[in-house]
Amino acid sequence: MGLGFLDQQVVTPLIAALADGLGVAVPEVGFAISAYAVCASVAALFVGPLADARGRRPFLLAAVGMMLLASVLTAASARFEVFLLGRAAAGVAGGTIAALAVAWIADRVRYRRRGRAMALVVGGAMGSAILGQVAAAFAAGRYGHRSVYLGLAVFSAVVLALLATLREEPGSAGGRDGGRAVAGLGLGPAVQVYLEFAGSSMHRRAAFAAFFLSGSLVGVSAYTAGWLQERRGFSLEEVGLLYGAFGFAVLIAQPLAGPLSDRFGKRAFAIAASLGAVGVTLLLPRLGGAWLIAGLLLFGCLAVARVSAFAALRSELVAANRRAAFLAFSNTLSQLGIAAAAILGGALYTGGFSSVCLAMAAFGGLAALLLGTIPEPQDTARRAGAAAGNPIPAGEEAG
Repeated sequence: MGLGFLDQQVVTPLIAALADGLGVAVPEVGFAISAYAVCASVAALFVGPLADARGRRPFLLAAVGMMLLASVLTAASARFEVFLLGRAAAGVAGGTIAALAVAWIADRVRYRRRGRAMALVVGGAMGSAILGQVAAAFAAGRYGHRSVYLGLAVFSAVVLALLATLREEPGSAGGRDGGRAVAGLGLGPAVQVYLEFAGSSMHRRAAFAAFFLSGSLVGVSAYTAGWLQERRGFSLEEVGLLYGAFGFAVLIAQPLAGPLSDRFGKRAFAIAASLGAVGVTLLLPRLGGAWLIAGLLLFGCLAVARVSAFAALRSELVAANRRAAFLAFSNTLSQLGIAAAAILGGALYTGGFSSVCLAMAAFGGLAALLLGTIPEPQDTARRAGAAAGNPIPAGEEAG
């Protein structure tokens, strides 16, 4: 998961350097972020049902192998068109990783404790990826952006070797009874599953919450680095150091955030963190000096904490034999949210970073509103059990 996050987010501290090295403007590099996101969403839609039917492992291995090849292609690119092609191929790999890694964890961890697991794994992967961005910023400053993608190729090879040691548990994914019947092995059954998700009000709301959550995070982070360098006089190395502090803050916050989301509910915690992130987003353009740095760190901690809590929540909104398909469905909206935020942010960036922050705060507010309409799975199960005369004892998890 750290590889997937780093590959997608490494563009953000390098956006000005990439624009200069490829001979394009900052908004054009933002378009490459959108291309990645669109390809990630399409790939996840194809892979999700197949992974429910055949298991997660083979598709994860294939995705990391593709990430390795895409990193080599990106490193070799001297023209923006080749760079864009490499980012599109990486998007296919990243979309697969994002859906199936979360499904793999949810298959193995009960919902009652899943907030902690997702905080440690998703938050840890994000924090580690941010630290990787620090190394990327320094490497790009000294050796150019190609060195960063060569490093990603090496990282991909290491992850591929690690994944090869994992074994699919027979009953954890598509091996469950009904997995093939639900997901099928053809296009028709897969389309039917997605139509069912689209027809469900709860699943639609969860998917659109993913759209606005991811968009608000990437929309801010994608243009913050360029703003700091172009408008606030930060050097690329200084931005790298700031992102390093950002990564350490995320790593420290996640072990605290996970137990809180399990204690107070994943939904309630995600809403609170989202509203906090909205407030910080609105303040960022007005801050300076140490307050600006503190604001960026707080935004990162809140934004990543809500993503982890929401990952735990949405992984329990469907049966296990549809889990990868639903995560792919919601991740599609998530990636489209990233694409929309990158395009909108690019259009607004020339008018000032304040406009970008205002739009991304609106995204975050809409996400919080939608999260408030999604029932906590534990609460749903308890009410259903009570109606059937078989209540779930306090402290027991749904499913």
